[in-house]
Amino acid sequence: MATLGVDTGGTFTDLVRDEGGELTAEKLPSTPDDPSRAVLEGAARLGGLGPGDELVHGTTVALNALLTGDTAPVALVTNAGFRDLIEIGRQDRPDLYALHPVKPEPLVERARRFEVGQRSFPGRAGGLEHAATPDAAELDALARRIRRSGARGVAVCLLHSYADPSIERRVAEHLAPLGLPITCSADLLPEHREYERFSTAVVNAALVPKVRAYLERLGAALGDARLSVLQSSGGTLPAARAALEPARVVFSGPAGGVVGAARAAREAGLERIVTLDMGGTSTDVAFHAAEGRLEDAVTDTEVAGHPIGIAALDIHTIGCGGGSIVHVDAGGVLRVGPASAGAVPGPACYGNGGPLTVTDAHLFLGHLAPGSFLGGAMELDERATAVGFERLARRLGTTPTRAAEAVLDVARAAMRRALGVMSMQRGEDPARLALVAFGGAGGLQAAALADAGGLSGALVPRLPGCLSAFGMARADATADRSAAVLAPLSDHGVARRKARFAELAKEARDELVAAGHRARAVRLEFGVDLRYEGQSFELTLPESGRALEDDFHRRHAERYGWRLDDRAVQVVQLRVRGVVERPAGEVTGGRARRAPGSAVVGERRTALGAGDAVPVVSREALSPGHYVDGPAILEEYSGTTLVPGGWRARVTAGGHLALARGR
Repeated sequence: MATLGVDTGGTFTDLVRDEGGELTAEKLPSTPDDPSRAVLEGAARLGGLGPGDELVHGTTVALNALLTGDTAPVALVTNAGFRDLIEIGRQDRPDLYALHPVKPEPLVERARRFEVGQRSFPGRAGGLEHAATPDAAELDALARRIRRSGARGVAVCLLHSYADPSIERRVAEHLAPLGLPITCSADLLPEHREYERFSTAVVNAALVPKVRAYLERLGAALGDARLSVLQSSGGTLPAARAALEPARVVFSGPAGGVVGAARAAREAGLERIVTLDMGGTSTDVAFHAAEGRLEDAVTDTEVAGHPIGIAALDIHTIGCGGGSIVHVDAGGVLRVGPASAGAVPGPACYGNGGPLTVTDAHLFLGHLAPGSFLGGAMELDERATAVGFERLARRLGTTPTRAAEAVLDVARAAMRRALGVMSMQRGEDPARLALVAFGGAGGLQAAALADAGGLSGALVPRLPGCLSAFGMARADATADRSAAVLAPLSDHGVARRKARFAELAKEARDELVAAGHRARAVRLEFGVDLRYEGQSFELTLPESGRALEDDFHRRHAERYGWRLDDRAVQVVQLRVRGVVERPAGEVTGGRARRAPGSAVVGERRTALGAGDAVPVVSREALSPGHYVDGPAILEEYSGTTLVPGGWRARVTAGGHLALARGR
């Protein structure tokens, strides 16, 4: 039985087939007009899929739809007097000092926001008391108005529904004959903070038509093979559920990279890492620790100005990738990105008349060889790149070589800032972290960024240019459940929490069993969101029984530098995650020994060797334990790794490449 991980990006579609621990990879240009064409072509090249096989997909369909505004018209149903809440938000200014700030347009225009006469309020004995409930006549009139509006999806968002979702469900049942996909905010995100909950539901409703059509088309083409989608939180989700709740998979591509990097780091013996995924369009940076999984997630992500409250891995993205376009601004300053050349026309070296990019700088400086790109499957146009840098040098008043080096300096400066966001700004000491660099261009930056950022070293995983796809092929299946509490911890003791956890755990387990997993294979994780009474935001801690309050005071002091032992602690949310771990193949190391001479496939003059020729080594010819001293260039199918002078590259267990200073 095989698992095929697929990551569709702006430039390339990457595929990794895992069959009994044996990995094969394929990389081909993306097909932006219909991403499934590249997916199906790549799957066929890797032998196809049969009954019992699974394709785990990381898709940018939802993310791109939000970024480009290509979403379906959606209707919003909410309480009387609250239809503008989705636009008022929290009254944050996108740019604090802008004289004329511009806010993103809401996904649901005002004419498609409909109100119903519903009111609830917290009861004195707990729960909700309903002061007003819409009757059948009012809901019939609502259905007629929505039908005339031209909406292709509906978001039902009522105040306090996180505490009692039954009224939202009643409204949805009455609207079901419309034949439109309906998102109930409390079913999707049963949490307080109505703006974030409403926004998440509207985002989901606006994405369903496009994402569902794509997944249904792809699923039909796969025949009897199973189709799953990677969630933003790093676990897999059946395609049928993802089609109805696409807000859960908006960041599936970047999440796959973090999952793959974590797997590689674990095999190489690393625990605390910062990851850098440099692709064609952007670079994603994340922090990962071996301990604590629920705590790794964040619930305050935002795309194109639209908050999404569903749990996602904490990833920082910048518009700087291998395809980032190089230009000189009106002030004569060299800029790199955020615009990208994409798959078409691609960088200048692709020979399609594209602009100068970061990839062109690496080719011009000798880091990449024209005949070895993608294992020789793609010939790069050196002449187009050379002409581009001659023109750029004239603009800057320097030599073409210095201009190419300046392009890399600008790009790496942006990446260093991103690494600082996910390390020092998170309270992590860079000297205690290793950099895991991957993506098509990650190995080209790994040593330089680790050195400039003061990190302990760098790891370039096996199949670096396809690591997101590898992460999808090795991702665990997960199911998340949560319940709002908003009560003092003193009133919500161990026994009460345990009873509620049991209900959530059953829901999570049932979902995984329905997806085809064995109940005995489900591992459960329990988390609690806590805050001091009066605080606006909370910390997520693992459930620890009677020690929970002390754990919160300690964690709060670690995070913020202070604690309030005499202040009441409030339980905000209970969380349960069900996990079915995907088996990982055994990995073995090897004794330290110099790489064999047969692994050297040539030499190339490059700035890496101060103008002298440096050896070019085939990474596929290396086994665990082999090492290569710099300066050297290591080439493989999906990426190239630079080893500067004074650095050593060593192959670890699992076939990953560890870069460290010295011998």
